[in-house]
Amino acid sequence: MTARAEALSPRRLMLLTGLLVGAIAVLFFGKIREEAEARRFETALLVERAANDCAAAANVALMTGDPVRKSLDACAPRGEGAVFHVSPTGDILAAAGSAGGVDVEPADARTLDLARRGLSTIALKSGKAVVAWRPLDNGEAVLVVAPRNDIYGRTPVSLFYLFVLAAISIAVASLMAAFIRQSRAASIASEAVEALKTTNAAMAAGRTGMWTYDPKERSVTMTRSILEAIGLGGRDRTFSMREITALVHAEDLRNTLAVLTGDTSGITETTTRLRQPAGGWTRVYFRTSASATRFQRAGSAFDLTGSKSQAPTAAIAEARLKDAIESIPEAFILWDGQGKLAAWNRRFATIFRLESKDVRAGLTPGELARMTPAGGEVIEKYFAPDALIDEQSVEVELPKDRWLHIARRRTGEGGLVCIASNATDTKRRARAQKKKERELEATVSDLQSSRRELSDTMRNYELEKRRAEDASRSKSEFLANMSHELRTPLNAINGFSEIMKSELFGPLGDEKYREYVEDILSSGQHLLELIDDILDMSRIEAGKLQIEPKRVELERLLDECARLVAKRASDAGVKLTSSIAHAPAAFADPRAVKQVALNLLSNAIKFTPENGAVTLTIEADLDAVTLIVADNGCGISKGNLARLGAPFELIEDHFSKTRRGSGLGLALSKSLMEIQGGILAIASQEGRGTVACATFPRRRDARVRLPQFVRAEAHILTAPDDISPHIEAAE
Repeated sequence: MTARAEALSPRRLMLLTGLLVGAIAVLFFGKIREEAEARRFETALLVERAANDCAAAANVALMTGDPVRKSLDACAPRGEGAVFHVSPTGDILAAAGSAGGVDVEPADARTLDLARRGLSTIALKSGKAVVAWRPLDNGEAVLVVAPRNDIYGRTPVSLFYLFVLAAISIAVASLMAAFIRQSRAASIASEAVEALKTTNAAMAAGRTGMWTYDPKERSVTMTRSILEAIGLGGRDRTFSMREITALVHAEDLRNTLAVLTGDTSGITETTTRLRQPAGGWTRVYFRTSASATRFQRAGSAFDLTGSKSQAPTAAIAEARLKDAIESIPEAFILWDGQGKLAAWNRRFATIFRLESKDVRAGLTPGELARMTPAGGEVIEKYFAPDALIDEQSVEVELPKDRWLHIARRRTGEGGLVCIASNATDTKRRARAQKKKERELEATVSDLQSSRRELSDTMRNYELEKRRAEDASRSKSEFLANMSHELRTPLNAINGFSEIMKSELFGPLGDEKYREYVEDILSSGQHLLELIDDILDMSRIEAGKLQIEPKRVELERLLDECARLVAKRASDAGVKLTSSIAHAPAAFADPRAVKQVALNLLSNAIKFTPENGAVTLTIEADLDAVTLIVADNGCGISKGNLARLGAPFELIEDHFSKTRRGSGLGLALSKSLMEIQGGILAIASQEGRGTVACATFPRRRDARVRLPQFVRAEAHILTAPDDISPHIEAAE
């Protein structure tokens, strides 16, 4: 009992629980610091990016004469950040964004070197802030400021982790308490079962048994231990009153029935003669409690065979002593004053693997040790009466990693009594606990190492991400600048070509010159279209394209698009059919809708052979309206459909090789549909034609979807969930 209680010590469980919660707390503390640092790093990146964008937008505004304040409103960072336009002397000329979140004064701006680009952390009246500044072409500067810890002003990370840690602590404590209660209950149940087994074994060894009386059935049930002793069977058995009458001697019947059934009050014990199967009689002592009633009656029975001259009370006392010794859950052994074996129990014989029939009273310690298959030296050293008792309580190791806890005392006559309990489980649990503690320490060390490695990886990732974004932004700015530079000479080339073609200042002369002028004008116009597409793509990628979603009358706008491409269709020998009467209005940007429609119609005409047909139709539902452009041209294979929509991607075949194109038409249409919350999809069969669908919402925040007839076959280039986070709609 003591060993089991120590194995389930609440202190040890509380210590393990504390170590576990402490390890989790250490991990959470590291995570809090890591996420706080990530927020500060994110704030610095956003502030520096906004400073670059706002400086570029302000320079453009200064060149075009637009108000700088309007350009700052478009590029101001989200959250609690703000952007300021300051003079060379530090005076604040304009501000945009959440200026209330940060309090910047002219004195703060004057502390910065505004003539050079910079990023720093400064102390404001509202607290520490991250500031990035960029000089403008006219000597002024743009400042972007945000709170140092978090530009979005989110709830501190520590609150969430403290709440999670508290929940984990409560859960672990509850589990530990339940485990302790369950362990104690299991220990008590195990001891009860062990005691019951020991009691039954002791009763069988002492030729003793139990009996119970059932008043309803008027029957008596006796246990196997007494029935075996008197030769009436090898299992528990129930006797009726008729069978009891046949078994009991006639002279003893009245008292026996009085004890068993309570018919005659006042009799609680009697000695009875029972008939043996082979003839003759056996003497049995029946006893019940003085408080037993006729409706609840039970008792014990003792076999008195071979003790005819012994008084019943002496037999009962000896039986009770044997029962008491056998009921002890620990191993028990008693030596008399002459060093001879006096008493023992089955638990002792089981531990040392002794045969019960070989063990008898009067054996010496040496004889008992020689009978032991394993552990005889332990008996002579710790259980023998002549052993040195320096310690009255010792722990002894047995073969096969077994342990005993032995308590020893001298008797009054000079003998020795020893009680040994099994300490194997306690030892094993102690070793297992130490092993788990070492494993837990190793786990905590591994987690700390993993956290450090993860932190290094995250820093490297952020650095590489920043480099990639800078490279992409530089590419977009380069394309935008180069497109502007190329447009100017091309406009001049196209203008002079048109003048020469119209022969405004006189005839050109040779007919070849007129053909050359037409080729120059056609090539210049095509190159200008290509540059315009590149400029639009660079604006989208740089995040500088603004849209103005509003109610658009599609019927008027699409009629205009059809008229614009009608001559091109006529020159290519393609029949253009427009069925857009009574088209409902859409919620979109008119310029973007027109550009998407022109791109789809131009592609259809371009890839439709002579004598082919192109149709423009409209289909609408309650949430969306779909522009459908269908042709019976060369079509696109399924393998090439997945390549559509990428910039400069051209699908080459025997027909398309004769057509000129930049590969930006569908890419531009895809990007324009994304920023408007629409869907662009294409369904095509090679050799049969293509159907292109552009679906626009009919109202703000409407959820759009493709028409039913094309939904199963269409390849969706974009969807509303793919809206680019770099484009802001100016509504």
